[in-house]
Amino acid sequence: MRHAREHGLPIAVRSAGHHLAGFGTNNGGLVIDVRRLNRIEILSERPRAGATIRIGTGATWGSVAQTLSPPGLAISSGDTASVGVGGLLGGGGIGWMVRRHGLAIDAVSAAEVVTADGNLRRVDAHTEPELFWGVRGAAGNLGVVTAYEVTAVHQPTVLFGSLMYPAEQARQVLTGWTRYLPDAPTELTSTFVLPPSMVADGNAPAMINICFAGDPADASNVLAPLRSVGTVIKDTITSMPYGDVLTTESMPPGFVPRIRNGLVDDWSPHRTDLLIDGHDQIPAMAVEVRAIGGALNRTDAAATAFAHRSAQFMINTVLVGTPAQQQPHLPAFARLSDELRPDGIYGNFLSHPTDADTDLCYPEPTRSRLAAVKATYDPENVFCSTVNVPPATRGRR
Repeated sequence: MRHAREHGLPIAVRSAGHHLAGFGTNNGGLVIDVRRLNRIEILSERPRAGATIRIGTGATWGSVAQTLSPPGLAISSGDTASVGVGGLLGGGGIGWMVRRHGLAIDAVSAAEVVTADGNLRRVDAHTEPELFWGVRGAAGNLGVVTAYEVTAVHQPTVLFGSLMYPAEQARQVLTGWTRYLPDAPTELTSTFVLPPSMVADGNAPAMINICFAGDPADASNVLAPLRSVGTVIKDTITSMPYGDVLTTESMPPGFVPRIRNGLVDDWSPHRTDLLIDGHDQIPAMAVEVRAIGGALNRTDAAATAFAHRSAQFMINTVLVGTPAQQQPHLPAFARLSDELRPDGIYGNFLSHPTDADTDLCYPEPTRSRLAAVKATYDPENVFCSTVNVPPATRGRR
């Protein structure tokens, strides 16, 4: 760290390198690769209640899930096994139990972080609490987190799978799903997915994916409203260890997804129409809507640098294909993103972030508080390879 500062080298920090904006790399600078900091330790365990886990930020969530699975433990992390612990926790962490247990950062009790001065600090709610606040939701702005201490829950199995409906029922399925989820039991986390209409000649089914982390005896009643929003043509919901719900994804050579997202506090029929019509008009675009209320909403907006605690849904729109294949769709894709008018943005799911995205990712007063923390721990803005908030003493840029 000191070498980079002395020689004026830009710094990028890489965990698993999944961020589509390329924050984990740079040209002509220093890349700090933490993948060897991948140790996973169970520090303390309470039988059938949970445990405190120390996780190196170079570990992947797949390895964490497999380590925790034998004793029946789980952390609501992301949805992809190869994603790094450091990157996901740095921005928030929206996982398959978000409605029951909140963001992944809500389970963090301490962090070890190397700041711009080269010093290693262990921070928690009592030791350097402002830095602890910042590394939960904006870690990329503040330093290199080398390990987190996280509380795991006892969750040996979940019900997981998909309900599939005819493509022509997408509008009514999304309408019914968005009506039910805000008040559904928090043990249920769910997403609505539309594959690109260029797949299967536009006949790829609409899908509701579910993870139910409650009493299996209650599952039938909880899922009944979802089974009635349309004609179910396939049902893959089954019991499995929580670690098995994380997927391993790969893309064809040359494919570079272009992704936008928006956090919204409530739903409207207008948003349903925008997404369904936009999906029909942009054949290379996939749509995913995640229900993220529940426990996420119970945490105060000032508790972490992730401020969007009133969000009920996250909308992801994704252009697939190569950059050349995406080019004709870019104007319509950008227009749809603007028309959806989100209340906020999640920094982990952006491929081409803009200055306006910074304001949506870190709204006031979070932005000013983060800038003040930057002024203390990174006054030269060494850590700027992220959705960047400059230190207060340098002003906004």
